[in-house]
Amino acid sequence: GKKKMSVWNYVVTAHKPTCVSHSCVGNFTSPQELNLIVAKCTRIEIHLLTPQGLQTIVDVPLYGRIATLELFRPHGETQDLLFIATEKYKFCVLQWDSESSELITRAMGDVSDSIGRPTDNGQIGIIDPDCRLIGLHLYDGLFKVIPFDNKGQLKEAFNLRLEELQVLDIKFLYGCAKPTIAVLYQDNKDARHLKTYEISLKDKQDVVEGPWSQNNLDYGADLLIPVPSPLCGVLIIGEETIVYCSANAFKAIPIRPSITKAFGRVDVDGSRYLLGDHAGLMHLLVITHEKEKVTGLKIELLGETSIASTISYLDNAVVYVGSSYGDSQLIKLNMQPDAKGSYVEVLEKYVNLGPIVDFCVVDLERQGQGQVVTCSGAHKDGSLRIVRNGIGINEQASVELQGIKGMWSLKSSID
Repeated sequence: GKKKMSVWNYVVTAHKPTCVSHSCVGNFTSPQELNLIVAKCTRIEIHLLTPQGLQTIVDVPLYGRIATLELFRPHGETQDLLFIATEKYKFCVLQWDSESSELITRAMGDVSDSIGRPTDNGQIGIIDPDCRLIGLHLYDGLFKVIPFDNKGQLKEAFNLRLEELQVLDIKFLYGCAKPTIAVLYQDNKDARHLKTYEISLKDKQDVVEGPWSQNNLDYGADLLIPVPSPLCGVLIIGEETIVYCSANAFKAIPIRPSITKAFGRVDVDGSRYLLGDHAGLMHLLVITHEKEKVTGLKIELLGETSIASTISYLDNAVVYVGSSYGDSQLIKLNMQPDAKGSYVEVLEKYVNLGPIVDFCVVDLERQGQGQVVTCSGAHKDGSLRIVRNGIGINEQASVELQGIKGMWSLKSSID
């Protein structure tokens, strides 16, 4: 008879994911250090902000695609913890152990439901600013709540019903006595509205229609930005207007038609925000105010970046722009514009091969070593890239000096 040959596939990752979907900034590795945490599909990278730039501390794989990445600080903690949820409804809370210099898992769990229709507009994971609870919108008509106890430990999750079936965005509001969410939704006539709800955690776990609401917003309203205390309230970012809304104020400004994809808060008091749109333009949105009273909104074009999927303001006008469609960037916002009128100066680029829509393997140099040519990126950030096996050289610094005759290395300290 014929011998059966078994076929084994050997699968290996030739290149780590480079597409950035989420990023956040906080004091994760120590109370004094400022960290940038970046999510790349199934990996998270933790960077330290140093005077020389970003220094990678750790790069860890996760089993699952990241849907939510949020830093938070429960009562009694001196540094931030990291909440991660994956597309397959698993979540974990990670903490940095400075003694062993590694990540430890504080909590983990499964937040899937046996019934329920997964949301069309993507999963939403948010944390109450006063760290009373974590909120997840994973299925239409349901809002899942994971409360914290007094010691900052997570308690058992429960579901709350939402009337709104077509939810576009949900955010927790600042400065509320009870945990309060703002819900941006679309009705069956395609009109868009905002409602607020208070979440009761006492005996009866329930949502109560909240302090205020706003009907008939911009047809392209898609994004909520909660404004911190003392101003409080929420910004509603549309395609043609931006609205500031709170219990006692309503301000609106028209904008050039655009789809805002990402935002980053500049100041702790939340009076300035960076907005990144679908064309890679970055705007600065300013809330003008007299003490705690909001008087208006102003918007200014800063310049062009990669198409941002996430924006994180670091420090001293340095901003991280994470992109799913092009290379991610570290940029500096200058006080004065350059010759082209742009305030944006690119300090560093981080290669992103995604999204790869097509590729082929060729032996360009006819040396028997195949190289992969990829169709990478999208829209204005599309490119052809060549990926090959080998050693890459990164330039650390360069200085132009004339008439060099020789070079010697020097020891940094005397032995």
